[in-house]
Amino acid sequence: MEKILLPVDGSNQAFRAGEWIVAISRKYGPLEVHVVNVEPQPIDWQIHGIETEATKAHLMVRAHIAMKPVLHLLNEAGVKHSDHVELGEPGETIAALAEKFGCDTIVMGSRGLGAVTGLALGSVGRKVLHLAKMPVVFVKTNNE
Repeated sequence: MEKILLPVDGSNQAFRAGEWIVAISRKYGPLEVHVVNVEPQPIDWQIHGIETEATKAHLMVRAHIAMKPVLHLLNEAGVKHSDHVELGEPGETIAALAEKFGCDTIVMGSRGLGAVTGLALGSVGRKVLHLAKMPVVFVKTNNE
């Protein structure tokens, strides 16, 4: 069974990557998908005066909101999956998790929710492509 890491950030591109995985599972058989949301580690000035547990709880809520549409899509399609939330630098964390989970492939949107939307491949995608030890598949939306 193929193991796939699917990073999601709430973007249309991430959802499209989930749709692509569903189509692949229907065509080629069962997959095991690790859906991951990586929240950037908060900077001290951003959380000054806020308790660590409250910060983590807030980031977990944000992560689950971002993952919800993709998890629903995979549930409806009957694709076996698990979800993970991590704090850290997104590109490095995605590549490390793919290796940790023994994934054969990383499937992700070609761009995420970053501020620079004109690039053909986002900065997180570039970093993952550089660091990953397994194939990385970038899925575009229809309007890219």
